[in-house]
Amino acid sequence: MNSPIGIGAGREKTLQALEEQTDLAPIDEPDNINDLIEAVNDIAVPRVLSPPEKTVEQIDEIHTTLPETAQSHYVGDDQLLWHINVARSQFNDWMGKRRRMAEVPSPVEAGRANYPTKRAQKRSQLEEQARKELEAKLDRVHSTARGAKQRALNAIGSSVGEQTDQRRKERRNKLREQLSAGTIVKFRNPKLRVGRVIRVNKKSVRVQYSNPRAGTTCPVTGEEEPNKLEDRIQLDSEYLEQIDADTIKEGETLVGHREQS
Repeated sequence: MNSPIGIGAGREKTLQALEEQTDLAPIDEPDNINDLIEAVNDIAVPRVLSPPEKTVEQIDEIHTTLPETAQSHYVGDDQLLWHINVARSQFNDWMGKRRRMAEVPSPVEAGRANYPTKRAQKRSQLEEQARKELEAKLDRVHSTARGAKQRALNAIGSSVGEQTDQRRKERRNKLREQLSAGTIVKFRNPKLRVGRVIRVNKKSVRVQYSNPRAGTTCPVTGEEEPNKLEDRIQLDSEYLEQIDADTIKEGETLVGHREQS
């Protein structure tokens, strides 16, 4: 199809895109996570409506973090599948209304005297209502995806809390093996810091880091601020990470470059 040019080209391109998009059929019994993701990604029209990326990312992330034995239960969750199909059906309804809206020429194309004001307003209102309903149904898919996680875990006799505790335990064990006295790490307390590990405990590490107020005096005690401070950081903290540096200063430079890039 030739690309429209001139007055009304934008509207005609939109109309072309909508006419080329076929209605979405319900999906039945997805075989794998890719089928589920594709079913949500299909809710889009090039140059008109972007795919619901946040919902797609959430579905994929939840599936990835589940134990393998629970993943098939997640993919086959009846409630999640039902809400996805409801959203696909609403997408078809919105697309029809958006197409009819795009069929109405603009005032510049039709001329002020011939512009069908009432019809254009009515179609615009119907399209807006259908779009809001589609957004609401996609939001429901997003929330149902979280519930599907718990149902999948229930199916294998587990829970979200147990899985979270297990991941924290695995992270603690991993970092406890990686870290030792002298290792340079980055962490938050609450600001991003770089420090040297002094001691590795069962569930935490003791770190020493540069005092940002070094060279000044404490406004309360009047004592000079020390050059270094110490803090205890939990091993399961998502912000605790070993970095490839030999000194705190070198680590601070390295992290600073990462933050700026």
